[in-house]
Parts: sequence; C-alpha cells; structure tokens
Amino acid sequence: MDESSWRLRVGGRGVEIEQKPMELLLALLHRNGEVVTKEELLDLVWPGVTVVASSLPTAIAKLRRALGDDASIVETVQRLGYRIAAGCEIRCTELGDRPLIGLVAGDAVPGAPGWRLERMLARGEADDVWLARSDAGAARVFKFAETPGRLRQLKREARVGHVLAGTAYAASRFVLPIAQAFDRVPAWLAFPDAGIDLGQWFVRHGAALDREGRIALAGQAARAAAAAHAVGVLHLDLKPANLLVTDMAGGPPHVRLIDFGSSALLDLPRAPGLALTETAEPDAPSPAGTPLYRAPELIGEGTPSVASDIYALGLLLFQLVVGDLHRPLAPGWEALIDDPLLRVDIARACALDPGDRFASADTLAGHLATLEQRREAARREAEEARATEQASREAERARMRRPWVIGAGVALSLGVVAASAAAWQAARQRDEAERQTAITLAINGFLADDLLGRGDPARSGDARETLIDATHRAEPEIDRRFANAPRIAAQLYHTLARVYAQQSDWKAARIAYGKADDAFARAHLGDSEPAIVSRLQHAFMEALSYEQGSVERARALIAAERKRLGDADAADPETRVWLATAEGMVELAGGDMKVARDRFALATRLADTLPDRFDERTRNDFRQRLAFSYIRSGDGARGEALIKPLLAAQTTLLGPLNPDVLLLRMNLGQAYLFQRRFPEAVAELSAVLPLIERQLGPNHRLAQQTLAARLEAYGGMGDYRDSVADGRKLYAIALAQQGMGAFRTIAALSDLATSECRIPDTAHGIADARRAWLASRSAFGDDAALTQGVATALAQCLIEGGKNAEAAPLLVGVDRKAVADLSGDRNWGANVDLAQAEIALHAGRRAEAAAKLDAVAAAYGSPRADVFQHRKYLMLRQALHRDSIAPMSGR
Repeated sequence: MDESSWRLRVGGRGVEIEQKPMELLLALLHRNGEVVTKEELLDLVWPGVTVVASSLPTAIAKLRRALGDDASIVETVQRLGYRIAAGCEIRCTELGDRPLIGLVAGDAVPGAPGWRLERMLARGEADDVWLARSDAGAARVFKFAETPGRLRQLKREARVGHVLAGTAYAASRFVLPIAQAFDRVPAWLAFPDAGIDLGQWFVRHGAALDREGRIALAGQAARAAAAAHAVGVLHLDLKPANLLVTDMAGGPPHVRLIDFGSSALLDLPRAPGLALTETAEPDAPSPAGTPLYRAPELIGEGTPSVASDIYALGLLLFQLVVGDLHRPLAPGWEALIDDPLLRVDIARACALDPGDRFASADTLAGHLATLEQRREAARREAEEARATEQASREAERARMRRPWVIGAGVALSLGVVAASAAAWQAARQRDEAERQTAITLAINGFLADDLLGRGDPARSGDARETLIDATHRAEPEIDRRFANAPRIAAQLYHTLARVYAQQSDWKAARIAYGKADDAFARAHLGDSEPAIVSRLQHAFMEALSYEQGSVERARALIAAERKRLGDADAADPETRVWLATAEGMVELAGGDMKVARDRFALATRLADTLPDRFDERTRNDFRQRLAFSYIRSGDGARGEALIKPLLAAQTTLLGPLNPDVLLLRMNLGQAYLFQRRFPEAVAELSAVLPLIERQLGPNHRLAQQTLAARLEAYGGMGDYRDSVADGRKLYAIALAQQGMGAFRTIAALSDLATSECRIPDTAHGIADARRAWLASRSAFGDDAALTQGVATALAQCLIEGGKNAEAAPLLVGVDRKAVADLSGDRNWGANVDLAQAEIALHAGRRAEAAAKLDAVAAAYGSPRADVFQHRKYLMLRQALHRDSIAPMSGR
C-alpha cells in the first residue's frame, strides 16, 4: 500500500479499489495485530454518518475481492470485528527526500493539453506550485497534489472559490481558480498568473514606497478579507505569500487575496453552497495557518473566527509600517511605531483576547483609510486638553494656598490604597484569566473534536454532510464534556439553538433552548442577562415557526420574562431590544400588525443606540423586520421605501448573494405584491428564487416564502396555472418538513386550492380546501383567524362547484378583521360579502345580493382589483338583471 499516492499493489500488479474498502484496509493496517471493532471501523470510515447495516460487510467483501489470493489476511473475528490475520508481517518504508510529484520544467501539464511547465514557484510538504505557459504564450499557475489530504484541500479551495466568485468584489479582491482536474494523479487546480506575492514585491519595490503607501497595502488586504468574511469564509492563512500584488499603470499597486486552502466557514447559512466543516486536514500543509501569523486562540486547535484573520492583518500592518515582513510582534514592538494612532490600531487588531479586536476587517480598513482625519482630530483634542489643563492649573494656584498640604496628604493616602487595590485587582484578574483559559480550552475541544471532527465531509466521503448534520451528532457530547461547567453548556446550547432556528429545524431549536435554560439554572444564572436573552430568542423562534400552539408558547415565555424583569423599561438596553423583537414577532404571527410595527420600531431605535453590542448587519436585520411589518400591514409603498436603501446597504456590506440580502430582495417582491404591481413582483421573486434555492436549499423557509408570494402574484395577474404549479411545490415542501398541522402547510394547501378552483379544477380544489380546513380546525380551533380564512376559501370553491348550500354556513360569523390582519389585506372582508352575494343571488334574494355587492364595490369594482374577484363582481352585477346565473369559473 502506497499511502502517498493512494495506490494498492497485490502480487506486483496495480489493483483498482474503491475509496471505502481502501480506507478500511488502511484502518486495519494502522492497527496491525489488534481487533478493530465494527463500531470503530464505522466511526473511522464513515465518521458521524448513519449507514445501513450492510455497508461494512459490503466494503469488506470488496476489499477481499481486490486482495484476491491475499484476501485471507483480512480476518473476521466473530461478534467483535476484523483484524489483519496473525502472522502477517507489516513493513513500513519511509519516503525520505523523494521528489514529491516528480515534475520538471518543460513537462506537459498532466490533463491540460497545450500547457507546459515553465518554473516552480513553491514547494510545500504536500504540493508543488508551478508557472506554466500555453502554446499561445498565455500564463497560468498550477497547484499540484498527489496525496488524499492535499487533494481534499484543493477541492475545498475550489468550492470556496466558486462561492467567492459570486460576490460583488470577486475580481478586485481575490485571485480565484479558473480550471481544475481532480480525476487524476497528480490532481491540480489552475489560477490566472496575476502578479507576484507581497513578500517578493516588497523586496523589489518596498523601499520606494512611503509609509502611507504601505499602510494602503494593509488596507487593501483588510478589504479583501472582509469581502470573504461577508459570505461566511475565513481565510486562516493571511500572510505576505498569500497576497498577490499587481503594479497598475499610473496608479498604486493593487493587492488581491489568494490560497483559500486552509479556509473555514464563518457561518453556514451565509455560505450554504459549501460542504465544509473542517478547518484543516491532518495531513494538509499549514493546518491552522502559518505559525507567525496564527492568532493566539488558534494555538492548540482553538476555534477560528473573523478575529483570527484580523490578528494576522494586524501583524501584517505592523510589518508593513516598520518595513520588515519577517519581524514578529515581539515585546517592545511599540517602540518601533512612532504614530500613536497606528500603535493603537495594531494593538487592537493583535489583542490577545479576540473580543478586544476590531469587530470586522472592514472596520480595520476604515480606520486605516481615515488615519489622517483621525490624526487631525487627535491634534485638536490634545490642544483643547492642554488649554483646559493650563487654565485649570492657573485657577487652582490662584485659589489654593495652604490647602495644598492637606491635598498632598490625601493624595499620599489614596496612593497607598490604590497600590493595595491594584495588587488585589491583579490577583483577581490572574485567577479570572486562568478560569477563562480553562473555559476556552474546553469549548475548543468540543468544537474541534466533537463538532468539526465529526462533520468533516472529506473524511466521511459524503459531500452532502453539513455543519448542521455534525451539530446534531455532536450535541450529546455537551452534557458529557461540561457536566461540571453548566455555564459553558448553557452558552453552547444557546448557540446551537440559534443555528437550528436559522435552518428552520424548530424541534431541535426548541429542545436546545430548553437545555440552555436548564444549564443556566444549574449554574445559578437563571436571572442573568444571557439567560433572559436566550429565553426571549426562544420566544422569537416559537413565533417564527408558525407551528401549532407556537404563538401561545411564545406569549407564555414573554409573559414569564416580563414578570421576572418587573419594570421592563428599567432593564438592560440589550434585553429591551430582544424583548421588543420577540413581542414584535409574536404580534406579526398573531395578527396585530400595529403592535408588531411599534415593537419592531422600538427594537430598531434601541439597537441603534448600542453600536458596541449590535453591529451594523444586526441593526439592519432589525430594520428589515420593521419594513416587513409595514408590508404585512398592507402598506407596500412604505415597506418598499424602507427596503430599497436597506437592500443597497446590506449588499455593500455583505455581498449580493448573502442570505440577508436575498431576504430583502424577497421582501421587495412582497412590497410590489401588496401594491398590486404583480408583473414587477413576479419578476423580482422569480429572479431571487433560484438564488435562494442555490444558497439555502430548495426547502428553506425563505424559499417557501418566496414561492408563496409568487403564487399570490401569479394569481393577482390571473395566471392560475403557474400559481397552481407554485402551490403544489410549496405544499409538498411544507408537508414534508412540518406535517399537516403546521400553519405554513395549511396556508399553502389553502392557497393551492383557491388557484385550482379558479383554473377551474373544482374537484381537486374543493378536496384540497376541505383538507386544509379540517387540519386548521384540528390544529388551531374554529375561532383562529387561519381557520376562518381557510373556511372562506373552501366556501368560494364550493360556490364554484355549485354547492351553495354547503358553502353558506362557512361564511357565518367570520372575524373579518382578524383574517385581514393575518393576511395583510385590509380589504379581505370583501371576499365574504362577494361570496354571500353570489349565494343570495342564486337563492333569489336579489335585495340582499344587491346590498352585498354595494358593500364590495370599493374593493372589487376597480380594474386594479384582484382579476378573478373583479370579473365575478361585474358578472354578478349583470346577473341582477337576469332571472338566473351559473357558476362563473372558466368564463
């Protein structure tokens, strides 16, 4: 077995063998002489993946077939597992200094006709990087790999490149792959030849660049990192060698970021196209970045974050300012920086505690871009301070004579007290630092081993494995690892709950929030701000889920927190933000749109006063909810006015494919819908739907909401066949995800039924409407706004089918305001009057029909009204002058 080339030879001949049997053989060889249990083999070869019972025996059988006459070396140990047969001699040969891939200048690039290698650019422990030229003289850079670990790393870089290529600043911020060959040995990834790395460029041109120019290079590097962070990608190996510099004619040098082979995900929902959960492979080069630029929290396999990349950017800034790209940030570095603002910026970027660093790479870049303005402001402040101090001293000398003796005594006493307090504070801080270090190590162990380790798709062999899959499998380890540290367990469960909620996994989120609350209680922190925020976010999730009883559960959670807080207006401002947000979501789901708007507006105002606690993106999220509450209230124009500038800001901040941006685009389509601008709504919703499905998956909550809005927009134009197609898709997704008793499932089926009856396909429409009505009665009760809205839809279908007697009772006692609030259509009650007018006319009660039609004239008399209902209104008006009418479907 040659592990480096992933090749097996039996009896001197090469043998073709599948990946899983090969991994089984490796697992057994590495534990020669031991019995390896079935459970251990499953964990080694299919880590964290549930497989059918026959998977292991099937793979063993394939392995034995590949071994042929030597098949007996894989021995079955009954009821235990497998082992390499006793007596088999295993010899290992070191590779020594053998050339890694064996390519030389002038060789043709394997698998790339017309390209030849020109010179080697770099050699790592597991790869070669070459410059190659085509027969036409074009240049490309090829990264080669022949080990499985390095191949997985190249694949990861290709997947990250695909996501980054979709961002607004891809061409100006990154150098990304343009071709690949992963079906051969050596495998390769190709890039454009886009300049030389910063280290080489600086040797040649650094001396000619003034300090401001060098700072500008660091600023460009920070902007590039921020663009990657915006779509959820951490680089984790920021260094001069991974920054390419292009000399622009007549302009400053241009910096772009390369080599995402060590990257990791920042936040799965922001980069859902990536099947990545690992930070690195065991056999991959530079698994946690280059040591010099590695953030302190990553030493010992810590958890990476945006702050980890910011640390590397801070070190790079320091090196550029001092003009030495090899100098470490050693004690006393401050003496080399004569600008106090730069010292502060470098110290903040490279702070030991990640929480003390810049909140984003964009913030760091902004500080560097405004350095001169900040210097001027600092000079003015210093002059004002000196003037104030001088005036104070003059006044003090004029006012005080003998009291200076008393003042000196007081100062001396305060000095003694301060010294004692400082010593006590230092000891307390040392103890707290040790405690926080232990906490960090414990959390890092959970994330690295239980979460990231289990969810590694490269090791599982299944690219469909996601961070959510890994999270579900790792969650039980929290209780085991943190049985004696409930505070840490509470924080982890709270985080997992929010992740589950983002994925619309309401059941898992509900359980995780409950476990977080229990852990806070065990830690005697049940009344702490983090515990209160966790419970309020639980309430928000319940309201968002639209499941049976979810609004009631949310209200109960909020009531309990209000009771716990006493005077909520006196609570911590951050708590008040989450309280208002949860209450707004409950009212949005429960039907009181005015209260929802007021609560979201309060949350937005409070968050804007707390920029240190809520970053710009989060504050924009609060604004989105406020804008959507206007849309749901039927004020599409106000919603549009709020969404458009917000969409521009979030696109600039996060990139055009970020889920937050896609949500706003969907909201814009909904704003058009509520203004009855149906063609614009269909166009916007149709444009954003494939992006949402690609980024978040076709079954995600936002995809369902987009389908629902487009379904309604099609119906508004009278295009009921397209409306039915969207309705069937939406209903199938909701039913599979949440079951028949869920709000979304019932609403989707009711909307589908309405479109079916308008085609007309009254047989299916009536059946589907009846099923939705019965499900809503069972789940929410007869008095619920949803049930009454669905009952009206069923009545309309029955009328189209000529079943007026069955339809009439369904329209009695409908709470029109409640359904109107739920639907966001202030004229919704006219549906009931129009249906009753048709029933009355069929029954010969012409006066009653005339009165009902007069009542709906404002809603459906205009050509701008719903196409179907406007046409029905006109036909019923005409029918008042005839002796009889027929159902109008299809007319």
